[in-house]
Amino acid sequence: MANIKKKKDLYMKQKPSEILKIYQPNNDQLSLKEIFEDLKHISEIKKCSFCGCNQDTLKEFAELAEANNEKELADKALEIETKVASQKKYECIGCNPCFPADISNLLFEMDDNDATEKENSSSSQSCTFDTPKSKNKWPIERGNYFVGNENASIAINTLSNTELPKELIKTLKDKIAIVGYCETENIGVEKIVKNIISNANIRTLIICGNESGENMMGGHFSGQALFSLHTNGITEKKRIIGAKGKRPVVKNLNKDQVERFQSQIEIIELIGNNSIADINQNVVVALSKEKEAFKEKEIEAISNNEIIAQNPEKLRLDKKGYFVIIPDKLEHKIFVEYYANSGELLHTIIGNDASSIYYTIIEKEFISRLDHCAYLGKELTKAEYFIKYDIPYRQDKALGKLSDE
Repeated sequence: MANIKKKKDLYMKQKPSEILKIYQPNNDQLSLKEIFEDLKHISEIKKCSFCGCNQDTLKEFAELAEANNEKELADKALEIETKVASQKKYECIGCNPCFPADISNLLFEMDDNDATEKENSSSSQSCTFDTPKSKNKWPIERGNYFVGNENASIAINTLSNTELPKELIKTLKDKIAIVGYCETENIGVEKIVKNIISNANIRTLIICGNESGENMMGGHFSGQALFSLHTNGITEKKRIIGAKGKRPVVKNLNKDQVERFQSQIEIIELIGNNSIADINQNVVVALSKEKEAFKEKEIEAISNNEIIAQNPEKLRLDKKGYFVIIPDKLEHKIFVEYYANSGELLHTIIGNDASSIYYTIIEKEFISRLDHCAYLGKELTKAEYFIKYDIPYRQDKALGKLSDE
């Protein structure tokens, strides 16, 4: 046992980038077992053992392993995920590199390649009818949902019940296309509509669970808004006719998309019902109707104007000066030294947390550039995690090559 601990301690003293297989040549040829070994080592790194990035990646790995009949690996990954979840202290601290995120990207590529191979094979299956997979990646909108069988004809929205989707996907994965929750009658509704009309196989939407605003004056009623949208449509100003919740305006949907939503699907209204048995029974009834894929003209491409993030090529100094951040764990304080660009120390700002310090710096007008503000916020948050959770802190250099401009 002592030898195992000694070996583990020796491993942890080495640079992860030198040891983890994902950073070695030909990492696209790694097996699931090799990736799992990387995940095990990453979970032994202190900061990663508390991090939501690691938890999410372990879940993704378990799903991919399960899909590839590697149940033992999936179970082991979920065991580690449960441990990380029990001691998680933060969702993400912006590490660069982020080891779990790099594995997550690799898993995405593997899953995408696997999906392409399945699409090109002749063994395509459907629970109600045989239709080809969409040419475009689906779902097109990101959000909090679970995807089942893309060729299935049913979508489920559980409104404010955030736990119900997890339960439903376990038993209905092959019978439904997608299940998720939705708490707002604007952006949430828009995402549901876009994901549905971009998959012609979906013909039924089951709305269940409780409205988030049912016990509140002027709260959110996303279920009632969806039902109103389907029944009444929208005004010229894109307000959902008959919707009663907060700001039921779908600014990112047009009339053609709404009409497609109205024509393509039938709504089964179970608002207020959280019974898995009742929902399951309605799924069975909907499937018995054996609806074919929607045959109307293809809806125009739905663009969400994504911009690929990139690091700056040039670094422009803030004319107001620069900051040196010194977190002190013994005093449980963060000391921020504010210097003029000439090197003269002007002030020292002292605080217990990132937000109070950067608010003070902005209030005192010690900073003038947006990129400098973003950098400072990131570094102060790291310093705060150091004094709270003992995560090693080292102030990063600003990105980009120094410019004379």
